[in-house]
Amino acid sequence: MSEKNVLTELTDGVLIVTINRNERRNALDPATSAAMEEILNGAEKNPEVRVIILTGAGERSFCAGEDLAAFDEAGECQTVMEHGFGGMTARVSSKPIICAANGTAVAGGLEIALACDLIVAAEHARFGLSEVKVGLLATTGGLARLSRDISRKVAMEMCLTGTLISAERAREVGLVNYVVPKEQVMEKALELAHTIANNAPISLKLTKEIFHIAPQVSLEDAQRFCDRCWDYIEKTEDAKEGPEAFLEKRKPQWKGR
Repeated sequence: MSEKNVLTELTDGVLIVTINRNERRNALDPATSAAMEEILNGAEKNPEVRVIILTGAGERSFCAGEDLAAFDEAGECQTVMEHGFGGMTARVSSKPIICAANGTAVAGGLEIALACDLIVAAEHARFGLSEVKVGLLATTGGLARLSRDISRKVAMEMCLTGTLISAERAREVGLVNYVVPKEQVMEKALELAHTIANNAPISLKLTKEIFHIAPQVSLEDAQRFCDRCWDYIEKTEDAKEGPEAFLEKRKPQWKGR
């Protein structure tokens, strides 16, 4: 991997994307955000990528959000791409994405983490939306997602005070899935990623679609969408391969069709 703002490594279907600006607490400038947009767009189209892990370089920060030194002369943000901040916050990815929070996820960094499907956090990591402290707003997904992911009262306290919470508190309120020692963050993220990658790709894609759509519609409409997904998936080759592999006690050979 070369020395640049975003590093990538693809092994066994798992793409690790590392924000590599440790000297800036992995805050995103326009070039870094654009690189993430390009990398994630490519991953979406690459059938070899089954699961994505997002992490940061070093042990201090996963991502400190917007690099405030990168605002243009008019004070306008230059880091929001086609698919949002860091190419993530407005993205509806068909690939499962795991945030490996190696350190603090604050402001836009938390917004990126919230856009992921799962979060593994180091014990020393902290989480918060601190935009109110600098006269800004967490409008690239933070305010919208946090109030849905955790208790409204807890979310409101975090957003109005700008205070960061510990990794353990984040786990208690349902913001993160796992809290582990710092040296085990990537190990745990990879464990989850490989477990997911072993599952059927169409099943994973449709599961994510249902999770995305269900909160936005009535229960009846959500169920109707589930029925349509079932009508589709039961006719796929993978739907035949899965039960056969189970009965034959072997690993399924997924074809994604």
